[in-house]
Order: sequence, then structure tokens, then C-alpha cells
Amino acid sequence: MAKLEVLRNIVNEKKTNQMQNSFELINKYKKSFIWLVIIIIMFWYVGIRPEIRVSDLKENGKQIKAYLYDVKDVGSKGTIRGLYRFKINNNLYEGFYDNDKLVKYDSIDIMYLPDNPERNQAKQFLEDY
Repeated sequence: MAKLEVLRNIVNEKKTNQMQNSFELINKYKKSFIWLVIIIIMFWYVGIRPEIRVSDLKENGKQIKAYLYDVKDVGSKGTIRGLYRFKINNNLYEGFYDNDKLVKYDSIDIMYLPDNPERNQAKQFLEDY
């Protein structure tokens, strides 16, 4: 009788270990899947999303003049950033464009989406993209 009890305990212990190993494996796959999803989202956000925004402006954007109200150095690499404004239907919108040849109070051509003028970009940037 005692031997039978010992055998049952051994079998139960093996089953318990197998179940624990199965749960650990499942958790490992879940973690890997979560990391894969995070990487895909980051790739989309950094790589694909800007391309979609630029394509949308190229295809559906309207051109208008904007005026540089400030030009300044940004960063340590000598980048020149021009901050611009433009007006549509008495509403003022802003944006920026990085280019070494910008001069304060000059005008530049920009493209904007008619249904959302806050989505805008310098025309030259879109052509160079």
C-alpha cells in the first residue's frame, strides 16, 4: 500500500511539473508575441507613418505662401530652423522647416490639407522627400 502511495505521488509530481513547464512555455510565447507587436508598432510609427503623411500632402495638399517669423539655430550640428505662419479663412496656422538658406521675414511655399490645415509642410521638403 505504501509503495502504491509513493508511485501516485511521483506520478502527480511529474504531472505538476509538466503543467508548470507548459505554463512557463506559454508565458514565454506571450512575452515574445507582445515584444513583436511593440516592434511592429514602432516600425510603423517611425518608418511608414511619415511616408503616409507626406504622400497625403503631395496628393491632396493645396499650395500657399507662408512667412517666416523666426529663424534660429537648433541643435549642435548647425541646423537652421525657420518658423512660419500662414492664414486661411482668418485662422492663423504655424509650422517649421529646416534649411540653411532661410532668412527671417522671407516667404516660402507650403502645402497644407484643406480639411486640416494644421497638417502642413514646406513644399521644398515634400519635393526632396
